[in-house]
Amino acid sequence: MEVLAALLAASFASAQISTAPAVAVSSAADAEVVLSASGDIRLSGPIAEIARQDGVDAPSKAVKDLLAADIVFANLETPITERGAKTPKKWNFRSKPRDLKIVRAAGVTVVNIANNHVWDYGRDGFLDTLKYLEKDGWTYVGGGRDRAAAEEVRLFPFPGLTVGIVGLTSTHPEEAWAGKSKPGVAYSDFDRMAGIVGRAKARCDVLVVSFHGGTELADDPNDIQKAVAHAAIDAGADLFLGHHPHVLQPIEIYKGKPILYSLGNFLFVSPTPTTRPEVVVRARLGKGGVRRLDLIPLDGNWGRPKPASPETAAAARAALDRLGALEARPDLLRFEPGAAP
Repeated sequence: MEVLAALLAASFASAQISTAPAVAVSSAADAEVVLSASGDIRLSGPIAEIARQDGVDAPSKAVKDLLAADIVFANLETPITERGAKTPKKWNFRSKPRDLKIVRAAGVTVVNIANNHVWDYGRDGFLDTLKYLEKDGWTYVGGGRDRAAAEEVRLFPFPGLTVGIVGLTSTHPEEAWAGKSKPGVAYSDFDRMAGIVGRAKARCDVLVVSFHGGTELADDPNDIQKAVAHAAIDAGADLFLGHHPHVLQPIEIYKGKPILYSLGNFLFVSPTPTTRPEVVVRARLGKGGVRRLDLIPLDGNWGRPKPASPETAAAARAALDRLGALEARPDLLRFEPGAAP
């Protein structure tokens, strides 16, 4: 009986160790961090109305558990401001500072602001965005009070592994691009991009590049997206996450590194039916880069994302696999309809 008890105790202790977070118990070589990523967030309009009626957690309630990770990333496609002059364009977005609670309620921990809407209310609106993000303790990438700050890598140190994220955009208006002593977003200047990415990679084990660009509602990436993605990988990026088209675009494996050209929308209501398929990407990161990507399809559901139906999941898979990456690399890419973390 004493021998049996000892064996049972040893088995229980082993089970406790095996279920602990990998980063906490593994050697540096085996350390693993999970990053989850979703698409565009617009807080005004329908999303804000849902939050007013049913609470700030209502928009993301059905999918929050799918996003839960060590790092939770999304694209914040709006300035946070109540002032500023409209930038001349077709669509101008603006969100109230209190609406950042909607993003927090979704579990998001870091946002990209290198996009074509953060300057919708000019310099004043942009500087307000930085102020409110900093006041609320947000980590953000892709923008700053000058070019150096906008291009700066954000570092996420974990035991045995440091993850870095850089945000870039090719979108207009040009006046939104940061300068040497001018606030704005980080422009994906081909003459400088290798330096931006290379310096960032020198400071971390795994580098994620977030890129806002492409053609809205297009099924496939355009030449600029491809050129930026390939240049980022060539300079040291381990994972490339794209947004701006508002629809899912295909995954490419370039030199062994995954490129997700467009994550589509997340908390963003669009009348276009092809924007409804969405995806949560769960990236398992280790010393060698991306160990695995789990792709969990969602239905945008008019501002209340939910796990995708079989029909919506099939549309999401077709969009993501237009280049055949899911078929070619099942060891790296797993499409998981209805999966839990």
